[in-house]
Amino acid sequence: MPHTKGKTTARELLDLESHLMLETNMVGQFNHFAQEASNPQLQQICQNIARSRMDCFQRLVQHTNIGNIQ
Repeated sequence: MPHTKGKTTARELLDLESHLMLETNMVGQFNHFAQEASNPQLQQICQNIARSRMDCFQRLVQHTNIGNIQ
């Protein structure tokens, strides 16, 4: 899909919003799994995945420069 620098389409905004919601849900699920797990190694793995997904979420938000909407 062609993209004009500095222009964000309504469709791109919807896609971004959907992706951010998915990342948020994944963080919540892995935090829940970490709390429910009885195995310390599994708890640590789930916490690491949740932290990683949150880092991705934050980087995506940080690097998103939404200009004019087409």
